Amino acid sequence: MLKKDPGEIIRLIINIIAFVIFLAFGIQQINTSADLAGKTILAVLIFTFLFFAIWYELVRYVHRQAIFTLNFECDPDKARLIMEKCKKLDFFNGYKNPNVVFDLLYYTDKQDSEALIHLISKHEKSLLRRSLDMLLVYNYSMFTYNRMIGNKTQCRKFHQGMVELKDKKIKGKSISPLYNWEVLDAELHLVNQDYKKAYASLNNSNISRMNVREQSNYYFYRLRCELALNQIKKAKESFNYIDKHAKKLLIHQQAIELMEAQK
Repeated sequence: MLKKDPGEIIRLIINIIAFVIFLAFGIQQINTSADLAGKTILAVLIFTFLFFAIWYELVRYVHRQAIFTLNFECDPDKARLIMEKCKKLDFFNGYKNPNVVFDLLYYTDKQDSEALIHLISKHEKSLLRRSLDMLLVYNYSMFTYNRMIGNKTQCRKFHQGMVELKDKKIKGKSISPLYNWEVLDAELHLVNQDYKKAYASLNNSNISRMNVREQSNYYFYRLRCELALNQIKKAKESFNYIDKHAKKLLIHQQAIELMEAQK
């Protein structure tokens, strides 16, 4: 999801029209039925269907709002509050698995290593190892956790785990493009404090399909490299992006500290 999807508005309009038509048709059928028991059963079926259809659309809408807030407004705390509303509405746990991925991103943005590893451990067997895509998410989450605690050896291990998944297929299905591979390489180079290699990887990255959150992290990595390589003018450009789009992320304060340390 790169921006607010116009298709979502079209979907909402179509669904509202469909619900109204279905309700009108249902009421017509109830009115034309002569049998009281038949009317009652028909009314229960119609309103039960409408209830669950509207409930599903409501949960879906709130969930997407939380995702949008996290990825485009770069406001993890606000996104978390919206997601909590989604979890309360989702009494059938239909979004249980996507919510785990959301929480992984949230704890990553908050740089909360303890909460992150607890969440990974809790869902490792039940979710994070059950498909190629989720295995990639698992490896990246473990890479991120070990980067937070400064374990370079484990960072290399889980980065290698991601690389091994790149061209892997199961039943002809390849892994989804969840991450930018050049940025993943840059993250490992930054762990190794090899700023030249990290910067080269970042310069080879295509950021056109990244959301605002991903681009903010991308420019934070660039900023670190540019300051280390004494490219102050470019560092200011990278900082300006972070300052404009990522004020509510921890990397914003870290970027400020890096810039002030350079003076």
